[in-house]
Amino acid sequence: MINRVAITGGTHGNELTGVYLVKKWQKNPSLIERKSFSTITELMNKQAIKEVRRYIDHDLNRSFGLSDLLNNRLDSYEAKLAKELNSILGKKGSDTPNVDFIVDLHTTTSNMGLSIVVSNMSRITWRAIAYLCQKEPNLKVYRWQGDIENAFVDSIAPHGFAIEVGAVPQGVLRADLFLKTETLIYHLLDFIEKENLGDNLELPNEVEIYDHEKLVDYPRDENGDIVGMVHQDRQDRDFTLIKKGEPLFLTLDDEVITYKGESLYTLFVNESAYYEKGFAMTLARKRVVSIMK
Repeated sequence: MINRVAITGGTHGNELTGVYLVKKWQKNPSLIERKSFSTITELMNKQAIKEVRRYIDHDLNRSFGLSDLLNNRLDSYEAKLAKELNSILGKKGSDTPNVDFIVDLHTTTSNMGLSIVVSNMSRITWRAIAYLCQKEPNLKVYRWQGDIENAFVDSIAPHGFAIEVGAVPQGVLRADLFLKTETLIYHLLDFIEKENLGDNLELPNEVEIYDHEKLVDYPRDENGDIVGMVHQDRQDRDFTLIKKGEPLFLTLDDEVITYKGESLYTLFVNESAYYEKGFAMTLARKRVVSIMK
């Protein structure tokens, strides 16, 4: 039984879709009300939102690892904020959490369309994903498995995931992707209502996903400076297969660097926020996962 759902926006202060959807629902709470559970909204990083920047000191969406939440010596702005938010939406790992399901709203500068990023393996999470894929056939699902400890916002609740939509420039609202995100949230709330009420949902037995494999960095010189860019033939080709020998990067000397690995799918291609993290894209393997009834 899901008793309380949290919709969070502004985890990154320059991703405005989530910020303004939360503001819309705070002004019109009846839009997200359902009979069998309560829904709360939270603007996560208010200072970063005010300054229209991703974060103040470091990435809030990497600040919810249990070891960090328990470490009182961490005193950065986001470290302190994560502890405050965990007390509101968690606590992480609690048997009696304040919130049962978190959906965290994001945008990306990559051409990801409407997609879900999931690292939670709970039954309810995956049944929700199956329902959403049924309602939105173009929805893509990316399972992130690149961290030893899950430190995403949604990890502080027993169930949940992030929604990523793109391509959206940082600090910009796009009506089409705003509306698609909004619709997906209403589908999610409808699913939880039906699940709580015991409706006999006919969900697909399987869901196609893109399973994280590895990160790919830009070409760099001996000083660590970037000396190339994503090749024009790979730009905007998120969720598409890249094969050995296909163009990957174009250097500043006009040299084409080709892909040398096994055939995998490229995601988060040339995401602007990931330059500082040291990767140009992620590679994923397409798989099918079974949905628990």
